[in-house]
Amino acid sequence: MAGSDSEDEPFEDALDGLHIDGLPSLDESIKEAKLSLDLFLQNKFAAALDSLVPWSHISTYHALGKGTMLFMQALLTMESKEIEKAAEALKQAVDVCQRKRKKHTVSRVIRRPDYNLYTEEEVHAELCYAECLLLTAVLTFVEDQSLVNFVRGSLRIRTCYHSYKECMHILETRRWSNELRKKHFESGVRMGVGTFNLMLSQLPSRVLKLLEFIGFSGNRQLGLKELDDGYAMKESLRSPLCALILVTFHTLVTYIFGCGDGDIDASEAIVNDMLVRYPEAALFIFLSGRIKQLRGQIDDAISTYQLSINVQQEWKQFHYLCYWELLWCHCFKCDWKEASECSDILRNECKWSPAIYTYVHASILYMMMEEGHPELRGTITDLMAKVPSLKQRLAGKSIPLEKYVVRKSNKFASQGGRLIVPALELLYIWNSFPMIAKSRELTENILCRVNNVFSSLEDAKDIENRPLDDYCLILLLRGVCYTSLNRHMQAEDCFREIISCEKRIKEDIYLVPFAMSELAQIKIKQSKPVEAKELLEPARHNYHRYPLETILHFRVHSILHQLRAKGHVIPTPSPKLTPFHSPDPSPSRGEDIPEFPYLKESPTTVPKRTLLHPPSDLGSCVSLP
Repeated sequence: MAGSDSEDEPFEDALDGLHIDGLPSLDESIKEAKLSLDLFLQNKFAAALDSLVPWSHISTYHALGKGTMLFMQALLTMESKEIEKAAEALKQAVDVCQRKRKKHTVSRVIRRPDYNLYTEEEVHAELCYAECLLLTAVLTFVEDQSLVNFVRGSLRIRTCYHSYKECMHILETRRWSNELRKKHFESGVRMGVGTFNLMLSQLPSRVLKLLEFIGFSGNRQLGLKELDDGYAMKESLRSPLCALILVTFHTLVTYIFGCGDGDIDASEAIVNDMLVRYPEAALFIFLSGRIKQLRGQIDDAISTYQLSINVQQEWKQFHYLCYWELLWCHCFKCDWKEASECSDILRNECKWSPAIYTYVHASILYMMMEEGHPELRGTITDLMAKVPSLKQRLAGKSIPLEKYVVRKSNKFASQGGRLIVPALELLYIWNSFPMIAKSRELTENILCRVNNVFSSLEDAKDIENRPLDDYCLILLLRGVCYTSLNRHMQAEDCFREIISCEKRIKEDIYLVPFAMSELAQIKIKQSKPVEAKELLEPARHNYHRYPLETILHFRVHSILHQLRAKGHVIPTPSPKLTPFHSPDPSPSRGEDIPEFPYLKESPTTVPKRTLLHPPSDLGSCVSLP
């Protein structure tokens, strides 16, 4: 190892000392990276990449830009050759940043460095290094979904996190000679700090406690503020990226990993601003469609997604995002034929999750079959039979939603080719009802279909020892529709009945904890926070090892966040009163760097091993063994 180190150092020193004609300065590199980003947002993807390639082997911003674009292309295609190209580009970018970063002696371990002695190229190299590490870590998970790579990726994220902490300290303590360079640096630091805080704040508390123990911390309000500040620096390189992260969080992340409590008005203002700057930006047109979808303007959303598809044909893989949302918009309208056309495109072309796409397509065809197309049964049976073989694994573990679709496809086979409104169940799992609720017509249309099935299952509960999974699923969907129509008493009756039928649910265990979480949200609307929490605690602690458990924990975490926001939980103490020190110094350095700014949540009581119980008035509730 010692020999290897001694060979590397002269190589780096020699390379740094070379004079290369035409090598862009730091200002020129940032300017060219900004021009490349402008081309990218104007859908000129190849031109954007070509503008970065010539200096990507020696300029930090050219290397970072090239790696970022190939990274995005790899994620959109999920093709091995594109993933390999992106991995190689990011490896090169990390190497370039390493050469440009400040080199330290042994004295760095003993005392904190004077960041005023760093050149501006060195501090920007530190920032680019952190960004490259984050992209490399994410690609590591995608490239090889083994446990070893999962650990490797996690360690890279940790190193990246500490590198951002050092960048934050540089920003706070350094005297800057050039205001524009400082803005470019500051927007990058705020983007990184804000993104980390948002990502970590969305994690369930049991996961967050573990991450805090090993040195991570996250706060949603701080994350949003940091990204807002980064976006407000309109002249900076990363302002459009801060805008993209903010809108994605508010319109997608909060719905997929929460209860849909994002700031839609703020997102709309940001998207409108970006569309003034980039009128044909496919990405921001897509997000504009998403905002219309969230507002219940489904026909307008469909038109906007189609526009996002039509404005560019260079990266057709980007179209898959639009087809995924179009699929659900058509499902909201119960237009199964149009929805099936979108799901068929995804099933045949997109490689993100073949198991999910195949099951979704089969479920939509099933709805068509139930409404007058019996000739589809053979196709549905063939598709359902394929689902288990398409399942993927991440770090040796099944992906939760894939585990769910495999169980459902197996249930289809074991029940002789029968399921209960599978596409409507998917709408619930994908947290679509908050959007559907914006349109009374859409909600009543779905409720009508649910009630038709309910009438055929209602007698099942009177047959002794008969499983009530299907009956309780219909009750859940019925209750959610009633909630959307503000018919809370009827919704409560549905959710309470599910809980009372717990002993007779054999496979779909998720129905009981999800019913508790839905009932808790009604209690919050009724200003009964204590009752809400009494429902949420058993929902997340008493039920384990069912495919949708992760989704439930994300939603419960989001509901508890809403309670805290309304002041119903112990207020968050000042960070000065609850200091949290990282057990590990900055990457490859021996000095402790101050933590990210954050608001530490008050410690919660460790749950006892005894099972928690919902309020006694819910009927014959029992806890799973």
